[in-house]
Amino acid sequence: MKNKYLFIIGFLSLALIASVFLVVRTTTTYQRAATSSNGSIVLENSYLFASPLQAKADGKEMIRITIFLLDGRGIGVANQTVSLNLPKTITVTNQQEITDQNGKAIFDLVSSTAQTANITAKTDTAKLPQSVKIVFY
Repeated sequence: MKNKYLFIIGFLSLALIASVFLVVRTTTTYQRAATSSNGSIVLENSYLFASPLQAKADGKEMIRITIFLLDGRGIGVANQTVSLNLPKTITVTNQQEITDQNGKAIFDLVSSTAQTANITAKTDTAKLPQSVKIVFY
């Protein structure tokens, strides 16, 4: 009976040592993903979108434009200035034009004029290749 307990204790000790070894090996082999990048912006990886796509043209109801500037690995590029190409009849009520640690910039838009507009974004050096269509009705 005593040998049976010694065998079980030995087996559990060996299993514990093997588990610790695997955890240490996995932790040192696989590093965490970076949360922000100091690299250069890859325009083809970057994007913009609007939410909602339409709003009342009452000067109060907003459409939020969100831009993500990403590098070649899809990681956000921080501290970049973004601007929008807007018609003069659309007003920006709130903005975060410098990208945060996730590469995100935001703009809240209102209009008192009913219209459809294609919104584009640009950085200091280049224009994003896509646009978003919004409607104020």
